[in-house]
Amino acid sequence: MTSLAKTTDLELLQGWRRGDARMGAELFDRHKTAVTNLFRRNVRSKGDIPDLVQQTFLACIDAKKDPEIQGSVRGYILGIAFHTMTRFFRKARNAPELDTDEELGTTLAAIEPDPEYLIQLGDEQRLLMKAIRRLKIEYQVILELNYWEGISCDEIAAILGIPQGTARRRLQLGRDVLEKKLAELADSPALLAATTMSLGSWQKQIQDWLAAHAAPLRKSPEN
Repeated sequence: MTSLAKTTDLELLQGWRRGDARMGAELFDRHKTAVTNLFRRNVRSKGDIPDLVQQTFLACIDAKKDPEIQGSVRGYILGIAFHTMTRFFRKARNAPELDTDEELGTTLAAIEPDPEYLIQLGDEQRLLMKAIRRLKIEYQVILELNYWEGISCDEIAAILGIPQGTARRRLQLGRDVLEKKLAELADSPALLAATTMSLGSWQKQIQDWLAAHAAPLRKSPEN
């Protein structure tokens, strides 16, 4: 049997959509951990997570009329996972209600993630998760895809189907609000300093990226 190790993600997805189950299984194996961890960060009930993962991957083959994928297939799959998650929170009978913050709008602050996943994290990462879940969902999506998954802002814009300028503005605003939330939630100045230091390289990358794209950012509206 021919190995699929050198087959690209896009080739696997296209083959799966043509009915090749083996290609679908290979694509699933490559990206199931990233998708599962996304849900573990945001969904408390472990029993719901396998079904959400399955829904995400099934949506990949159902979406045969999608426009040409821009960027990585991995980013495309994670974008579907976020849409799957938000639909779950809005429609599932057993899902908790989303919080509404007067300043930020809809957030996931009241929805606890998988406790076992939290135990695996360090203090700084737990503080970051607590803070990021208090951001407007539109900001959280971009920051999670950028910070945890290392996906560029231009690719995130393509994943979410929004203008690049909108993605840049949300990234910048989300980062600014995140810094304020971290300061509010930190139990001690030492923990805040440690978390800020761990985010230093990430924030610098964002700042450098935003500086390089400053002109388009000023011209692009939020909506």
